Amino acid sequence: MTPADILAAYGRQVHLDFHTSPYIPDVSSEFDAAEFARTFAEAHVNSVTVFAKCHHGMCYYPTTTGTQHPALVSRGGRDLLGDQIEALHRAGIRAPLYTTVVWEEDAAVKHPEWRQITREGSFAGGEAADGKTQQPGGWKYNNFLHPEYQDYIEAHVRELLSRYGTEVDGLFFDILFFHADACWSDESVKWRKAHGFLAGDSATHTRFESAAQVEFTDRFSRLIQGIRPEATLFYNSTNMSFIDGTVGVRPRLKDYTHFEVESLPSGFWGYQHFPRLARQIAATGKPWLGMTGRFQRMWGDFGGIKPQAALEYECFRTQALGGANSVGDQLPPRGTLDPAAYSLIGAVYAQCEAAEPFYAGSTALPQVGILSPHFPGVDSHATSVSEEGAVLMCEESHYDCTVLDDASDLDALPILLLPDSVVITPRLQEKLARYYAGGGRLILSHRSGFDAAGQWALDFLPLSFQGEAGLWPNYWRVRPEFSPALSCSDRVFYTRGLNVIGGVGTETLVDRVLPYFQRTDIHFSSHFQTPPVAEAGEFPAVVAGERFVYFADLLFREYRQTGNLAARDVWKLAMERLAGPAEFGAGLPTTVLSVPRRRGADLLLTLLHYVPVRKALDIDVIEERMSFGGLTLRLPKEAKEARVFGTGTMLAPQDEGVFLLPTAQGRLLIEMPGFFTAAL
Repeated sequence: MTPADILAAYGRQVHLDFHTSPYIPDVSSEFDAAEFARTFAEAHVNSVTVFAKCHHGMCYYPTTTGTQHPALVSRGGRDLLGDQIEALHRAGIRAPLYTTVVWEEDAAVKHPEWRQITREGSFAGGEAADGKTQQPGGWKYNNFLHPEYQDYIEAHVRELLSRYGTEVDGLFFDILFFHADACWSDESVKWRKAHGFLAGDSATHTRFESAAQVEFTDRFSRLIQGIRPEATLFYNSTNMSFIDGTVGVRPRLKDYTHFEVESLPSGFWGYQHFPRLARQIAATGKPWLGMTGRFQRMWGDFGGIKPQAALEYECFRTQALGGANSVGDQLPPRGTLDPAAYSLIGAVYAQCEAAEPFYAGSTALPQVGILSPHFPGVDSHATSVSEEGAVLMCEESHYDCTVLDDASDLDALPILLLPDSVVITPRLQEKLARYYAGGGRLILSHRSGFDAAGQWALDFLPLSFQGEAGLWPNYWRVRPEFSPALSCSDRVFYTRGLNVIGGVGTETLVDRVLPYFQRTDIHFSSHFQTPPVAEAGEFPAVVAGERFVYFADLLFREYRQTGNLAARDVWKLAMERLAGPAEFGAGLPTTVLSVPRRRGADLLLTLLHYVPVRKALDIDVIEERMSFGGLTLRLPKEAKEARVFGTGTMLAPQDEGVFLLPTAQGRLLIEMPGFFTAAL
């Protein structure tokens, strides 16, 4: 089976964490292999990632290369991992193996020379798993470049492959990354010098980490595929795509059989992290699965159970975007699975299983390409906010999108977005020039369009620049000929933009109005920003040409950070000006996610209606399914009929290409038979 076949056939996975302290004495004391497998089978789970070694550095099988958990040693050296694999396979359930890299306490304590070192010479790490919270028991960071540590990992991997042989379905390597301040150990400095990464700036750190990851994955993928070529392989890191395809995820693609997109929305990731990352990974062409959790919060949240509606949305969204599913859990130390967790997982996975025939053999239908704003040396938090803003605006306006880099094929997409800070590499400059000359359309904002040296690189767009806005926050004044509805008042824009001048053939869509003065401790007015002056300023806020619209402000970051509806609504008008209304779902509420796919001649449409609510101070909660009752679905006129998958119920037509949605809640799967035949 190919990796894509494996994920299609075993697409309901549980990632069964088992990070268990050596100070816990009764590990596996209640473990019943038959009950273990039966619980998963009854919950519609068909793949379970089981632990060979955890972050504490404890192995859960008899080992000569590492340290077996002392509680298993006291039980005669019990092979808990082997018992789990055997029970799962007997039930027809896959059992890929988890092992850890970097966060491995036992090795870090026994071999401090393997630790990651900061430039100041101290050990890196000590934070909680979110990378921020200081707490007792923060994980220590080992240096995955250290030759002796790599040899130690290789001995561990060889031991697993020898001991379990053809029973090894796959390997999941976790935590393949460096601490932000590392690594400057003697071995790392030697490696940096050999590869030209001795500078201490953030851009060099990104390129250093990326090259080191490639060296590691090359070594271990060759090893494993040489012994067990059927095994799936995944290395978990931040898995970020950069616009420069020579760094980040793309150079490691050859070493992965698939991707697992870790994103627990109730943890520090939030609900907008997953869609941008999933759309990046899907664009690589590799099969993938989305990894959420059953927890109320995040990993290790014993006793935390999220609402069923939340897990439905997370798993249904993954299916809609073309991925398989993995739900994170943690096996309690004594070895009995949490019944409430598997009642929840089973209720959701039963629905995922029923929907699998709907998605089988389907492909994505993106209408918008979003070029990644990530670039070595550019603040990754800021670029992530911009990227999330772009994806969010597309989703709320029902334009399906994909996230691309400079190695991607751009030509098939009718419109491209360059959000806020897309650095133009030489390869991207060439592709964009060809794309635009061939009739492509562009929406770009702020510093997108400049190269790494800060020079304007898109000379086919008649724009020039005169620094940054002198005063801010400033205001948008929409011209009435562009939008009468939005022109009735000046709308604040909170971030500082650029001064742009449109050349021949351009027009101003939105003027920029400056405040009376820059707010300071001496000069201020009222509670927040200074109000606008009467007349528009010299430099516009939004400029359009024949097939492009340029926003001088941080458009996408503004929307994600502040929820400024003026930013989204003006962008949506620009989209409609260049590309027309959204094809699949224009006019639906912004709370409805609409995802089109193609299966042969049929158009498939997933509609999801779940609303995250900030009812808690720290996390968003989804507790209810929302209704589709009374809503109308607008499709291209080629859609002559639409039916609900599973029931065969036909949607009532209201007009050509317009259908009344039923009073279902949460998810609707809709088929338009023969749509693409009619479109021809």
